[in-house]
Amino acid sequence: MQKIYKIIYDLKSKYNSNIVFDTRLIKENDIFISLKTDKNDGNLYYKDALKKKASLVIVNVKTNNSKLLYVKDSQLFIIKFCKYILNNYKGKIIAITGSVGKTTFKENIYHILKNNNFKTYRSYKNYNNIQGLQFSIMNMHLNTDYSVFELGINISNEMTKLIKTLQPHYCLVTGIENSHIGNFRNFNHLIDNKLKIFKSKRLISGLINYNYNSHYIESKIDSNVHLINVDNLKKHILKRKKKYVVNFILNKNRYSIESFRGTFCINIAIISFLFLKTFVKKINLNIFFYEESIINSRGNEVLTYIKNKKVIFFDHSYNASPYSLNKQILIFNQRNIKQKVYILGAMKELGVQSDFFHLQIIELVTNLNLKKIIFIGEEFYKFKKKSNNFNFYKSYMPAIKYLNKEFDSIKNVFVMGSRSNQLDRLIKQYVK
Repeated sequence: MQKIYKIIYDLKSKYNSNIVFDTRLIKENDIFISLKTDKNDGNLYYKDALKKKASLVIVNVKTNNSKLLYVKDSQLFIIKFCKYILNNYKGKIIAITGSVGKTTFKENIYHILKNNNFKTYRSYKNYNNIQGLQFSIMNMHLNTDYSVFELGINISNEMTKLIKTLQPHYCLVTGIENSHIGNFRNFNHLIDNKLKIFKSKRLISGLINYNYNSHYIESKIDSNVHLINVDNLKKHILKRKKKYVVNFILNKNRYSIESFRGTFCINIAIISFLFLKTFVKKINLNIFFYEESIINSRGNEVLTYIKNKKVIFFDHSYNASPYSLNKQILIFNQRNIKQKVYILGAMKELGVQSDFFHLQIIELVTNLNLKKIIFIGEEFYKFKKKSNNFNFYKSYMPAIKYLNKEFDSIKNVFVMGSRSNQLDRLIKQYVK
């Protein structure tokens, strides 16, 4: 089997091809691995892969075609192939998890390392579950100094599977909030599962940003894992014209960080700096935050024209938790822009606390005296009668009709909610 793995990787290197699970994504000389799920069977599409000139098709269908490689169990094949790649990788692996900002942190750390002349690879988009992790591992570049991955969990013990697969050297927890808490017994149970990222057999060091009482976490971590509270470091933020500046002292050294995008990016900059400082010695850390980190991850500002009028969508459509939604509403409200509308999608996986957190968001926008609010999703819709000042819809489709009538008085559209609300499709109605 080792010979087969080497042949596949040599083929991938020869053509600079990608390994894909979806035939719709295949480009010439890519390698297609069929997957069978409850909803679909990738083995049915091997002919499509051949038509698109895949260099190799890994499938559990026996044929005489030289481009088809038969495997009895594709999932087992993927597990062993990932292990082969990681065993042959000579660089260091960085893993990032947290309740908010995983993708942005991953992108930022990638850009810092890259711009300091380190050969660096990072995982694809926000693919952070076990299948997404496997996809990213199989597409790794073995000649890099660092590889950066983000890991996400929704259920108990999911982090154990991710860490058993990746075995990272350096781990960062960006923060622990109440995202997806509905699948955990309580907040401490959620914390315990997040901290399993530090169970890697190859762990050298780690960092946790935590903004609450830290005694519980301190009893759970080893001496090679450091704990910080970024809010304590950035107590004194200065606003100078259009940018934010924070100064802080660490180990008798004075540092200054600037951001044109607000305090959230300052958080990213400080935590990225402190994390990299623990294991990268020869690095120029004068720049702690790269604009590409936002552009290539979440929080995109998308400019379009509607009725010959410029409209900006502030796109946070792929995820939301009580903490992140609350914080982003406050940040957007502070921005000096007019003619705003908020499209807020329901938050999922909150269990018995769902009503409490959704009512909190309704109370927040009420107290802020925000005018144009659109709530989308069943979890918000059930409170329609309690808030006559806002618009409530079960799905995104009626919201499009509302927007079409209101665009004469709208220039800026904030969109945020859990992915299942399909708010990205709403944005695509206006941004082609």
